[in-house]
Amino acid sequence: MKRIDVVELYVKKRIEKLEQTQSEYKVNEKEITELKDVLDVIEQTQPKVKCVSVG
Repeated sequence: MKRIDVVELYVKKRIEKLEQTQSEYKVNEKEITELKDVLDVIEQTQPKVKCVSVG
């Protein structure tokens, strides 16, 4: 597993936990938004890989 994959997985899990514990007052909204921004940057920096079947 690449290093960036581990970071991406951590950020996704952290967002999930924050969304689960978030009450109607939206106490974690700012942190969730920041983590989603981090995910966007990770997705933009990852190379696009196409699957090619050999046959």
